[in-house]
Amino acid sequence: MSDPGNNPMPVVGYADRLSVAPGDTIQFKVSCDLPSYHAQIVRIRHASANPKGPGRKEEMVQTSVTGDYPGKKEEYRLGSYVFVPLEGRPSIAVEGFSIQAWVLPSMPARGLQCLASGVSRDGSSFGLFLHPENGVELRITDSSGAVRSVHAGRAMRPGQWAFVAGSYDSGTGRCTVVQSPVHEWPDDESSARAEGHVKEGPLGRMDGWITIGARREPGPGLPRSTQHFNGKIQAPRFFSRPLSALELEELRLGVPISKFRDALLGAWDFSLDIMSTKVSDVSGLGLDGITVNNPKRAVTGHDWTGAEVDFRRTPNEYAAIYFHEDDLEDCEWETDFEFRVPLDFPTGIYAASLSTGVHTDYVPFFVRPRPDGPKSRIAFLIPTLSYMAYANFHAVDNIIAREYARPGFRYPVAPIDKYLVKTNLKGFYDLHIDLTGVNYVSRRMPLMDIRPDFEDPLLDLGRGGMHQFPADTCLTDWLDVKGFHYDIITDEDLHAEGVDLLKPYRVVLTGSHPEYYTEKMLDAMEAYLKGGGRMMYLGGNGFYWVTSIDPVRPHIIELRRWGGTQGWRTQPGEYYHSTTGELGGLWRNRGRAPQRLVGVGFTCQGIDNNVPYRRMPGSFDPKVAFVFEGIGKDELIGDFENLVNERGAGGFEVDRLDYKLGTSPKAFLLATARGFSDAYQAAIEDVDEPDSKQSGSVSPFARADIVYQDYPKKGAVFSVGSISWVSCLSYNRYDNNVSRMTENVLRRFVAD
Repeated sequence: MSDPGNNPMPVVGYADRLSVAPGDTIQFKVSCDLPSYHAQIVRIRHASANPKGPGRKEEMVQTSVTGDYPGKKEEYRLGSYVFVPLEGRPSIAVEGFSIQAWVLPSMPARGLQCLASGVSRDGSSFGLFLHPENGVELRITDSSGAVRSVHAGRAMRPGQWAFVAGSYDSGTGRCTVVQSPVHEWPDDESSARAEGHVKEGPLGRMDGWITIGARREPGPGLPRSTQHFNGKIQAPRFFSRPLSALELEELRLGVPISKFRDALLGAWDFSLDIMSTKVSDVSGLGLDGITVNNPKRAVTGHDWTGAEVDFRRTPNEYAAIYFHEDDLEDCEWETDFEFRVPLDFPTGIYAASLSTGVHTDYVPFFVRPRPDGPKSRIAFLIPTLSYMAYANFHAVDNIIAREYARPGFRYPVAPIDKYLVKTNLKGFYDLHIDLTGVNYVSRRMPLMDIRPDFEDPLLDLGRGGMHQFPADTCLTDWLDVKGFHYDIITDEDLHAEGVDLLKPYRVVLTGSHPEYYTEKMLDAMEAYLKGGGRMMYLGGNGFYWVTSIDPVRPHIIELRRWGGTQGWRTQPGEYYHSTTGELGGLWRNRGRAPQRLVGVGFTCQGIDNNVPYRRMPGSFDPKVAFVFEGIGKDELIGDFENLVNERGAGGFEVDRLDYKLGTSPKAFLLATARGFSDAYQAAIEDVDEPDSKQSGSVSPFARADIVYQDYPKKGAVFSVGSISWVSCLSYNRYDNNVSRMTENVLRRFVAD
């Protein structure tokens, strides 16, 4: 982070958790470029300051947190690698050595990158590196920092596997490097073998650490890593002597390493412990390591045949790890202050407000009721997994999404957007530096989209609009204004506690875009409805992507995109989640389309203007007459301004009824929004062949449906099928037909 004059957010923070109950303690970690900042707890009622709505509503809460704190600048230590500590083990005198591995570089021209390196406590090191122009390079660095090296002399090809090796003979100073592509073409310029000489002599003792995928610098304080490799590495091995050309060729051909047992210094098999951070050494020396910053596992290796796509069936074909220089699992910032939630603290949406006087950052958190305390009849299920998925969204900085916006669209403009571009934090909608998709998101870092002042820069034709967390405060504000008592619960709570979390409530409300769901969450919601529960699905494109929460590290969620409407797609063969072993992609492709749960499912999206709903014949059935009390038979629903796009209750991302995908045959189609512009396009999963019938003006799938369907034991679901619905609630001081319909249904659902 730079000086305050250039930093768009001179104070920023994050919390160690998103959901707390009275009696719990939450920790806040802050980076501040200035000498001090002021902190206090606030309750957020409504996020947006947009003059079309009720404006920003927040209340200061007097707590022990309120006060001034010393500022200190924290850092982001990006980049993944494997770390093998050698401290406490018998040190090894290194006379000569060899290193070999299989590598697939995704960006071979991006500076010097470390493939594998051994470091001594005196600062000397040796290792195998990737040079942007000269390919594989063997480097020996003495304790003074002087470097001796020999390289292959030819650049490696991006996206192609190759066997690489290097050896050093301390008696003669002779060095050999090899890079041999798995798929070698005639006159392949990336294939090389080179020899050279450097100053001879032993290297000292191997008594510091070994790293794979980056160089970890010696020195005091928190560890720093440099020269990160972008791409895959498989089967890295260290040997205690220079191997001959024949021996290196035998390793390339797959001769068992048992033949070299006498010379092994370490051999790491990434096919073991895939669903963990452990990296197992199979040399017999016990040099197990750990992954740092969560590189991607369950990825195909150089010998993947394509015959199997489940890594658990053929782990030997998934014996690689994918490293990125911009991976990040945990910022590891120091805790600046804590807040122990008082036992009488009311449930709601809160934030730690961090202010320097000129700039203020908010770190939201959600207070649920005490597990042993009284409950309201209404629960608002905060979609925290979806918030995390969109957190730190700045894909518009590096993909063609900006082309959807109006002419003259500029990015970044807002301080949050500038900060994200500057720090390179990422969420599921972003790409790594090598243009592969982000598969893991952690909440142990600032989550800049979960801020009351965040606006999606692409919405409203590039003018910006509410999305996710800010948009969902439209619902809590409406509940407050209408006098409904409700509890806050979160996705993580539901995943951890299952249907028992929902049972006390007569009705559960969703947010505007609960897109990311785990299997446990779906199971719990289905059990709740079948047991007589009632749900109001007040959004669009919900229950869509298979999402995993790491069972050991619950601050991490995982996604593998394939088979759906997506900003990027998972690489072939890598469809199964490394954290849980389950098949990723769409829930629809696992037989659990959203229609099966809530009657509607994702069908179309666009960021052009929205449209209002028209009542359908099903809305006049006496059974659902309560929904339309006070609403005329020809009245357009939501034909007015909203806070997402310019106007209209139906739009942005919308859902349709579909009996073939699971909608109840007894469901009532209450209203439909049609007539979208051609900026709207049908969901990719519904397109079997490319033609000219996917755009909003012609596609039969370009519509938003409002549906009511019954469940057993007087359970029921009311679904609106549009992300934009809740942003209409406050129009005309909450006196409008979107507000009226929502209130009609909620009052009926709450009733016994």
